[in-house]
Amino acid sequence: MRANRVSALIMLSLAVAFNVFPLLALAQNSQASSKYPCAFIDTVNITGSYPHEQYGIGNNSNAQHINNSYIYEWMIIPPELVAVYDFIIKNGIRVQTERHLRACVCKLKPCIRFCCSQGFFYSLENKSCSPISSIVDNFVDQDFMEIRFTNGSIGTISTSGHFLVHHGTPCEHMRTITKDNHYVHWTLHENGTIAYKNHLFSKHYCFSAFPESNKDNEMDWQWQPLACVPERLPFILGVREWTYAICLIITVICMIIILFVYLLCTDLRNTFYGVAIKSYTLCIIVGYSLLAHLTLTNPANMSKYACSKIPSFALLYLVLSFYILSFISFNFYLSFFGIILSNLMFWFIFFPIVIIAACWSFFVSFDLYNNRPVFGNEICWFDPRNWSILVYLYVPILLSCVFSGIFYILSLIKLSDGPDIDVNKLMASVSRNRFKSFWKFFGYTLSTWLVCMCSFAINCYRGERTHINYVVCLFIAIHGFGSLYALVGKNQQIQNFLRKIEEEIDSDEIAEISMPMSNF
Repeated sequence: MRANRVSALIMLSLAVAFNVFPLLALAQNSQASSKYPCAFIDTVNITGSYPHEQYGIGNNSNAQHINNSYIYEWMIIPPELVAVYDFIIKNGIRVQTERHLRACVCKLKPCIRFCCSQGFFYSLENKSCSPISSIVDNFVDQDFMEIRFTNGSIGTISTSGHFLVHHGTPCEHMRTITKDNHYVHWTLHENGTIAYKNHLFSKHYCFSAFPESNKDNEMDWQWQPLACVPERLPFILGVREWTYAICLIITVICMIIILFVYLLCTDLRNTFYGVAIKSYTLCIIVGYSLLAHLTLTNPANMSKYACSKIPSFALLYLVLSFYILSFISFNFYLSFFGIILSNLMFWFIFFPIVIIAACWSFFVSFDLYNNRPVFGNEICWFDPRNWSILVYLYVPILLSCVFSGIFYILSLIKLSDGPDIDVNKLMASVSRNRFKSFWKFFGYTLSTWLVCMCSFAINCYRGERTHINYVVCLFIAIHGFGSLYALVGKNQQIQNFLRKIEEEIDSDEIAEISMPMSNF
């Protein structure tokens, strides 16, 4: 019984030594080395590998042993080439995983990568490994490869003896490199690099056998390196895109009309409310125009600078438009306390917010999401495959809507608490009619962007564009027509101004008709 306990303790200590202690030892040694000593493609997972014991000064019986290197494929890996990783690279994207040990083995011995194991080849149509038919002759063997040595000579070597052999594709989608519809004859060098003339092949590759006809019209199998195909979003200019762009342009036209009317209205032109509405319409005009441009323009036809800066400006104006609505809500609430803000106060409040929003859009244009730039990578707007638009656009808009909602509720409470208060004094600078028309307009705006958020969530969850995109187009148009209806049609001051202009025109026509004609 006692012997069983002793053996159990020995087995437990060995398990700790071989699994737990390597991570602790590496954590100490990694302080003196860089965090990641090489590219991820040059590493392998060595978690569970045996540490290589080195003894200090003294006899082996009493010297303290230090585990500062590891053994992999009969190679001793020094500690400076080992690091603790908490991620892997999958299809060019950094994916978080459990902490594990990885070693830069390709720095110690050249690496070679095959897409499939022996007897299989990579099918570009099925994007998977397919077996070679037994009737196929002259199929190439993975055990031997033709390489070019450093002295310029060409010879055949044992693959497993000269290289570290890896199997598997580094990406889900691979492609061959062709020139004039023919395979390029790449040269494998002694140090593991693949080159054609002065062109080096990417490290993210794998070899696969492909048939090619020779001079005798016979099919010869040869090794071809396959490169990773970047997952680019295709540019589509279909019915959905045209409908969305047309609805954006309709809203821009409605905002231009509102801006023109508020510029002419002398009663609202220089007030806090009037200046804020004019600033809002300008932001929507610029922001929606940029969105329409991005929708109808192929990113391949845009420069990298334009593909990065145009969406950042669109982000800036869209976020600013919502915070202008927060200013108007705040102004309504202050009016219940007899505080009247002038148009100068609007600019004092507006300019700091402009600086903050500009810094935010500048930060977003240079930030990375899933190891990809937010703007200017594959699409000149937010990538619909991730949640970056939620973080950088929808969250600031939601915060602004929360601020506006708080001021609206406080204003309603103030109205309900004072039924006997003199309304003319209470609404000295802002009429009750203006208050109602503004919140109708805010309701149209909020509904439009809530539909946009729901559409993004559904599309991202399903991984494809759905028919809810047409609902987004409809609400974008409702945003324009609703704003025109609420800010112009339901604003009594604007209606009085338009009625006055109409009466002046009618009086001028009557005066012209009633004027007596003089004799020649």
